Amino acid sequence: MSKFFIKTFGCKLNQFDSERIREGLILNGYFETEDIEQADIIVINSCGVTRKAEKECFYFLRRAKRKNNRAKVYFIGCFTKPDDKTKATFLKGENKFLIQEIEKLPFFPQNQGKHARPLIYIQNGCDLKCSYCIVPKFRGKSRSVASEKVIDQIEHHLKSGKKEVVLTGIHLGLWGHDLTPAITILELLKEIEKKFKNKIKVRISSLDSNEISNELIDFFATSTTVQPHFHIPLQSGSDEILKLMRRRYNKKQFASVVENLKKKVKDCCIGADIIVGFPEETDDRFQETYTFVKSLPIDYLHVFPFSKREGTEAYSMKGQIEERVKKERVKLLRRLSDEKRRRFMENFKNRIRMGIVIHPDLVLTDNYIQVRVEQNLTPSTSVKVKITSIPSTTIAKGTPV
Repeated sequence: MSKFFIKTFGCKLNQFDSERIREGLILNGYFETEDIEQADIIVINSCGVTRKAEKECFYFLRRAKRKNNRAKVYFIGCFTKPDDKTKATFLKGENKFLIQEIEKLPFFPQNQGKHARPLIYIQNGCDLKCSYCIVPKFRGKSRSVASEKVIDQIEHHLKSGKKEVVLTGIHLGLWGHDLTPAITILELLKEIEKKFKNKIKVRISSLDSNEISNELIDFFATSTTVQPHFHIPLQSGSDEILKLMRRRYNKKQFASVVENLKKKVKDCCIGADIIVGFPEETDDRFQETYTFVKSLPIDYLHVFPFSKREGTEAYSMKGQIEERVKKERVKLLRRLSDEKRRRFMENFKNRIRMGIVIHPDLVLTDNYIQVRVEQNLTPSTSVKVKITSIPSTTIAKGTPV
């Protein structure tokens, strides 16, 4: 009996790709194992968005070869250069699916057993040219999945008993721009709302602020399908740095969108990405970011130190920041994020929220609060939970009701 082992790094789309590969191998007669030493095939789905992430992937590859030197190893996905010394098969970018043992590859996996909230593939690639980002070199130009195929995926998981799905892609806001005729993600969401209202919940992984129109916010405010949780990349609170990054918005526009969402979408949670230590980020410009973020009604941050990626414009920019300074700035913003997240969760203490069971003892509320419960619940089911205490900055405690 031939067995395979899969390790996935990086984004939700990488997770989706691994689910396709997992199902493809199963359809071709292979069995999955959690023991890497028992595997005949090892697949490592890599992430190269930062230097640290790529280094971690190659470290895992070398460790896998030491643990099991008889298995055939595929190192696939997002990486800059192969490590030929490891004697693995390297499949870069969209070639990741060219695994010799897979004859049939499903367009979307029928069974995402590892995901309480299945991933819905709607878009891949990116047309933007942010000066720090290497992802377009891995993923190529933006490509949208036709709306009927998006609907088919949601329909399948609804019939399988799932209560929430997550729309997944590299840049969701570009969905529909390449279709004929061109349409927007708002039109897709309206179609989803019409078909699945009161049947299943949909969560949006990320949208840029300049892609969130007033019309889209008004839709969110009345939707019974889209969860009240929005992740909006900011990257910097300095307009000068945003220009150097080649982002398509400024502070004023970003703040307007966040404030409008908070005003119109009841109890919503808003998160943001921040990159610190970008070239030319002086102490004053970092302080500008810190002050701006502190003033905004956002509820948590994902904070990353700037990582130089060869092949990007920012790689050779002047004004590079010392690693020591980056670490200090990351620490300050993560502390601010902890304060904001705790404050947000405190607003819902002794209140009841709808949620999805993501682990037997863990519920994720509609507005993105993780609630630990003492009972053993069934993953993927929906449940009402009363938040009783906030023991940490990342998790609440509660009781199903």
